[in-house]
Order: sequence, then structure tokens, then C-alpha cells
Amino acid sequence: MTTTKKAVQLPVLERSRRNYDRLRVCRRCGQYTILPGEQCPKCGRTRLVPVMEQARSKARRKMLNEILFALLLTIIAVLLSQDMTQIAIAAVSGLVLIALLVLVQRRMMGRETLRQLSRLFRYNRATIYEGLVHDQSIGVETVRSGEDVEGYHMLRQTSVLVHNDRLRLALLSLLQNFRLRSDMDLDLESLITRDFDPLVADYIGEIARLKRDMIKDRSIRYIIANEPRILEMANGWNILISVTSAAVRMKRYVTMYPGFIRRYARFLPRERFVRLYHVVRQDPALHGELLGQDMESIRAELYADDPAFEHDTAGVERS
Repeated sequence: MTTTKKAVQLPVLERSRRNYDRLRVCRRCGQYTILPGEQCPKCGRTRLVPVMEQARSKARRKMLNEILFALLLTIIAVLLSQDMTQIAIAAVSGLVLIALLVLVQRRMMGRETLRQLSRLFRYNRATIYEGLVHDQSIGVETVRSGEDVEGYHMLRQTSVLVHNDRLRLALLSLLQNFRLRSDMDLDLESLITRDFDPLVADYIGEIARLKRDMIKDRSIRYIIANEPRILEMANGWNILISVTSAAVRMKRYVTMYPGFIRRYARFLPRERFVRLYHVVRQDPALHGELLGQDMESIRAELYADDPAFEHDTAGVERS
């Protein structure tokens, strides 16, 4: 049965330096969320703050408590003093201690914020997970209401912090309904599951066709490990040839996976075979092995009079 793919415009996922940068917590109810928006998805209040800001607030509160404790010690020392000299010494010593404490705290603010952030993640792991599950449920309900693209984007945002095959397959199931294009903001490595699934193989083949530069070691290893099962798929042959075509863009992949390349070299499009031929010919080690022999045999059989094979001019990425 043929599925009609929808022409869509996928939203761009905003990248951040750290995965948790977009995670926020509600200061009223303590709900965590990674979805955009001003209102808390649980209580509806506009009290959401980034977890880094929450950690910084905790660090400031801790440092303020330390200053207040130092001030309390100073006051006690003054009250216990017997004369003016002792009072003066206690007051001056206390003020010096507080000044030094403030200077040290300023220098340690960044480190203390990270320490508080680590504590927040450690002691609120279950609550954070529950919040992300709630975000996923919102995404699922959005998909069920007919808003496939918006629901996909919600689930994709949760996948920044939630890494499991169930979510990966849900995203792939949605992507399968879209007509993908090379100008779209797409992921690959993060969607590869631990075990074999035809959805993953189909998607890798589609990416290999649209955006060759996204095919890297993990994708190639997944295809090689599941090659027999992929061959059983209706479009398995096309997937394997597409991945081989993408792999030959880099000499490193040809060197690392020569057996896989050999099996499908004959069926590559001409321009991809030309590239592969020159990669192998320019490397004496590769040219002297079975892959090199196959290249010469295929060239003689299919491209005997093709002038493209006379000069080693094909551009090749080496790493």
C-alpha cells in the first residue's frame, strides 16, 4: 500500500550550547518543561525560569546565608566583648571577614552555580523525567488532533533530553508521512535505534539520498550490521546503494568498510563510481587489494571508453 506523503515545512530546532539550556522549571508548582511558551503546562502560571537561572538563584541564596551567618558571628562577638577595645576588634574583624567572604563568593559564583545545577539534576531527576513525559503527552495529543508538524516539533524538542527507542520510532513514524527535502533541518544520528527497525533503515536511505554529508560512521555501521534484513525489505536494495553512494564521498569510509563498498560498487551511479574509482586508484594499499581489482574489472566492463577514468581528478574528502 502506497502512503501519500505530505508537503510540509518543518520548524528549525533552535540549537543550544548545552542540552539542558532550554529546560525550564515553574517557580510556583515545580513542573519541568522543555517546550516553548510562557505558561507552565501544568498550572498555567507564567512563572517558568531556565534551570540555570534557578541554580544561580540557589547559589545566591546560599551565599547570602553565609554572609548573614558571618554577620551574626560578628554581632555575637561584639555583644560578648568586655570593653570598647574588644568591641572595636570584634567589629573590625567581622567586617574584614565579611568583605573577604564577599570577594571569594564573587570569584566562586560560576562554580557554585554549576554545583547547584548538579544538585538540582541529582535530586529532581524523577520530577524532571515526569515533566518531560508530560511534554511528550502534549506532543502526542497535538499529533492526534491533526497537527502533525507541530506535534513532531514538540516531540523533537523533548528528544534533546529523552533518549529512548520508543521516542525515536515515534519521530520516524511522523517523518515517514512527510515529503522530506534537502533544505530541511533534519537529524539522523540521534534517531538511530539500538535494535533493527525498518523505519530506521528507510530513513537512513532517505537521508543518504537527500543529504549525503549526514551519513557517518554510526549510520554505515547500522546498515552493515543489518544488511541481510535490509535486503529483505521492498526498497532494501535502493537503501544499500544510496548509503554506499554517500559513503564513497570520504576516503576514510572506503578504507574502513571496503567489503561493504565492494558489494555495491557495480551498482553505483556513474558519477559516484568515478569518485570511488579515483579514491581507490590514488591509494596504493586500496588499489592492491580486492577492492582495487574490482574497480578495474567494473571499469573494463561498464566504462571501457569513458574518458572520466583517465585522470585522477575527482575531488575526495579525506576525513
